Amino acid sequence: MDRWSNRVAVVSGASEGIGEAIVRRLAAEGMKVVALARREEMLKKIEEELTEKKLFVRSHICDVTNDDQVQTAFKWIEENVGPVSVLVNNAAAFKLSHITDMEMSSVRSVIDTNLTGLLETTIYGYKSMKKNGIDDGHIININSVLGHRIMMTDASLYTATKHGVTVLSETLRMELKEKKTKIRVTSISPGAVKTSMIQWYLDRNPGAPCLEPEDIADSVIYALSAPATVNISEITVVPV
Repeated sequence: MDRWSNRVAVVSGASEGIGEAIVRRLAAEGMKVVALARREEMLKKIEEELTEKKLFVRSHICDVTNDDQVQTAFKWIEENVGPVSVLVNNAAAFKLSHITDMEMSSVRSVIDTNLTGLLETTIYGYKSMKKNGIDDGHIININSVLGHRIMMTDASLYTATKHGVTVLSETLRMELKEKKTKIRVTSISPGAVKTSMIQWYLDRNPGAPCLEPEDIADSVIYALSAPATVNISEITVVPV
């Protein structure tokens, strides 16, 4: 991780769970971390705690479904922290429901967060890298095992969006190669992770084995620690 020291990492969906764990781990590894999320109070608490530990963490309000907030956040990052070297797309939305029972507001929320929001942060993250001559950056998409298989009918919209993340990760990797850049793309697909998002799963499956958010943070570090000539394209992480 030495080559990432003092370089800027941006993490979306960073106010709790997997995103928070990734922020903590990247900061501990010496990166300048910008935590993006909607909940200001939770972000500030993380920022203050880690700043007291002499780690570099800044927070910025950003709803990835809001174009203006995304654009403003990345402009602020460049002006106040520096050019983006690592982008971790972690923000996600989930609605436990059959598609035929969903309200369109919920449909839009899931699609806009999991796909459109991921695309927008990726576009702005890449623009920052390109503008500042960062040719060895890394884009990491926090995907899901549901991005590779269909397991539950009442999670079918989430599953569809995560299949989209799988496709976008692979096509982005191909696109960046065509552009003759060495920016890498990794998709990390966890199984069940013990976060507030899957409380329904824990209630439905008491005693089921689960990953911890820190396990996914470890996977991020694993991908970033690979030699600059290596792209770890996919990591699947499941509990035992």
